[in-house]
Amino acid sequence: MIKFAKTSRFYRVVGALMFFVGLGPLLLNVVLDPYEVGNLVEIGIEKEKISEKSHYPLWKMAHYPGEASDLIVLGDSRARALRDKYWHELGLKGAYNFAYGGATIHEIYDTFQYVKQNKNLRTLVVGIQLRSFDPDHKGGMNRVPEAIRLTKNPLKYYSNWFVSRIGAKLLERSLEDSLKMSVSFDMSLMSTAQATELSFQHKSELDHLLLPERCANCRLPKDVKATSYPISNTAQLAHFGFGLGRWGELWPAPAKSRILTGKFNRQVTKNAKSDWQRFSIAEEFWSYLSEISIWSRKNNVRLIFVIPPTILEMQYRIAEFGHGAERHAFRKRLVSLGTVMDFDFDNSLTRNLVNFTDAYHFNYKAAKQIVGELAQLVSHDEPIVNLALKRRKNIICPAQPADVSRRVADEFMEVLEGKSCRIWREVR
Repeated sequence: MIKFAKTSRFYRVVGALMFFVGLGPLLLNVVLDPYEVGNLVEIGIEKEKISEKSHYPLWKMAHYPGEASDLIVLGDSRARALRDKYWHELGLKGAYNFAYGGATIHEIYDTFQYVKQNKNLRTLVVGIQLRSFDPDHKGGMNRVPEAIRLTKNPLKYYSNWFVSRIGAKLLERSLEDSLKMSVSFDMSLMSTAQATELSFQHKSELDHLLLPERCANCRLPKDVKATSYPISNTAQLAHFGFGLGRWGELWPAPAKSRILTGKFNRQVTKNAKSDWQRFSIAEEFWSYLSEISIWSRKNNVRLIFVIPPTILEMQYRIAEFGHGAERHAFRKRLVSLGTVMDFDFDNSLTRNLVNFTDAYHFNYKAAKQIVGELAQLVSHDEPIVNLALKRRKNIICPAQPADVSRRVADEFMEVLEGKSCRIWREVR
């Protein structure tokens, strides 16, 4: 009997220990709250950089202001670059960027289903490009259902091991930063050495000194791989505007080539081949966009599709793999669903690599200008328009008649071209 009592007590102790061990991740999640779902404890840790990139939809769902937003941006990393603050700076305080890095059309559609409950929604901006219509794009990934499930159920969120893992990363980064600050403080109390031998323990330290902004007269080593673009085969060039009638003038053949190196070269050669060699279009995705369009018209919501810019050589690769006519047809089909603001064609923006961080992504300066041009389409408020006009530099969308440098049209649609921007719309 005594032995049984001791055994029973042992199991109770073990059970209690296991309970508290199991409770550990839950308590960690409640305190750290990596995605700020509950904000029960304020611990002063910067979370956005790590948490958002680890699960974009979860971060955006947790911070969605609901009916306080009247303008919502959907799309992938290019649309995500049109950040909330760029809109807010113009006076469009109700703008919320709901775009995710690496987003698929599945994710755009499911996010639309989530936000369409917002009765105050007046404008929907959707970043979209032909590449996303491939059914194999990103393996058909969809992170949105999980994000909705976790934000709507606190118990599932706080007990989720993925959330715990991100919390651990945040804690580790916070401790590293604290340690660096401590070391920096200690070193500041020491006298400065008069001379020291310059050495590099890690290759990354040397690379840091060789960044372009730290090296005014550096030359590339002779063995750096580089490729001259665009293509020169006349049969392939015929795909640019051949057979498109009056629309062919929108897609001129490339005039000259230039040398690409580094990341730009790798992406144009390798990534573009992966993108377009086996590309096909999923009709299912068009049904998603059609549903968004029908709902927008029924509910008096302005729908604007934005085709983001890529560097000129990346555009050439689309035609090189035989999808030049498809690229044009893609825009024609979008026009039937909503206004299309197009930046991805041969223009001063896409010719200049300075405007890009890589072959796919434009920089923050271009992003702010694009938001300024969008603002002129979605608002007639004079202070907002005036602020947007002040942003104008090398991107001018034909929002006003004076901005139009070219017009190409038929009985169904028209294309108005400004500086580095085109607006495609139906003729009514």
